[in-house]
Amino acid sequence: MADYYSNDISRKKRRRGGTRFSTKDLVKLLLDATMTVLMVVLLFFTITAIVCQYVSPEKSGFLSVVALGAPIIYLLDVVTMFYWVVRGRWYFTITMLLMVCVGAFYISKYYKLEVDRKYDVTYKESRFTKVMSYNVCEGRKSALLDYLLLHKPDILCLQEISTNTEHWSALTERYNSTNGKYPYSPNQILSKYKILRSGEIEGLHLMNGLWADLRIKNDTIRVVNIHLQSTAIKVEDTRFLESHKYLVDKERESKLRSIVSRLVENNRKRALQAKSVADFLAKSPYRVIVCGDFNDVPLSYTYHTISKGLDDSFSKMADGFAYTYNTRYKLLRIDNILLSPSIEVVSYEVDNGVELSDHFPVITRLKFNTNNK
Repeated sequence: MADYYSNDISRKKRRRGGTRFSTKDLVKLLLDATMTVLMVVLLFFTITAIVCQYVSPEKSGFLSVVALGAPIIYLLDVVTMFYWVVRGRWYFTITMLLMVCVGAFYISKYYKLEVDRKYDVTYKESRFTKVMSYNVCEGRKSALLDYLLLHKPDILCLQEISTNTEHWSALTERYNSTNGKYPYSPNQILSKYKILRSGEIEGLHLMNGLWADLRIKNDTIRVVNIHLQSTAIKVEDTRFLESHKYLVDKERESKLRSIVSRLVENNRKRALQAKSVADFLAKSPYRVIVCGDFNDVPLSYTYHTISKGLDDSFSKMADGFAYTYNTRYKLLRIDNILLSPSIEVVSYEVDNGVELSDHFPVITRLKFNTNNK
């Protein structure tokens, strides 16, 4: 009986004093609350990142900016899912698993896993057509000529090339080029194959692209070289973001607003250019190869509009993650080589070992199987 009354007194004391949490319990509670908020935010941004490629920046500038962070958003989705697995919160785990699975269909535009794929280099060079797309940032470094002659691409699409240098003249002596017809264009197509004709893209300024029809064996292939509207992000903007000065800078709000507004404005300009390119490609009587600096990421409206009905050489034959723009975080793949589905992609690579520009060259090898478009 004494034990009964003793236990009863203890129960009353606990009721009067309330439930007491240990420090460990409080930490878990705080972490759970933080991760719940993060999960809700991630759900919003994951859906936004997926939807943004279908919505023109003319209608929503905000969506077009979110696409830049798609790989980071997806990575946080995976981390959040595993957190809830460890915590044993299965409702939250299943929610995040659904987001990860849905995102997997789109993240493949950033990460491509291939196993047990090997090619003999000599075999590739002798049997297939080697295509290189490279924004050379004026290309005034003398080492550029040595690099290009070393790799010997059959088709070479250059963006931002200065055509008044000695090494450019040396290139035109070795290749057929669009330089004769468009000597002042910063976008040039060079080819070991005969150029039948070339021209400008309707609705696009010559500074942003041109095309050439090449005679490859018994086939005609239309090569399109584009350099779309820049983001207008300056060097000081990049340094401001990469150094995390926006965390302490008193003028961070105005600086961040300026960066975002420029991104939105140029995303809208690029969307219009993308429509012009897509319309031009749809009218092509021949199979196409589209090379260039899109200045936009794979989940963008720009990429989606131009790539519709085409294969991406990255998606076909890349292995792992690829980036083509040289920043600290190495996340941006904005240079692409797209092509008609009947053209077979044999290999794909981005040469991140050469630093002759703020971009890296994209190299692919192709096989032309049939004369069908």
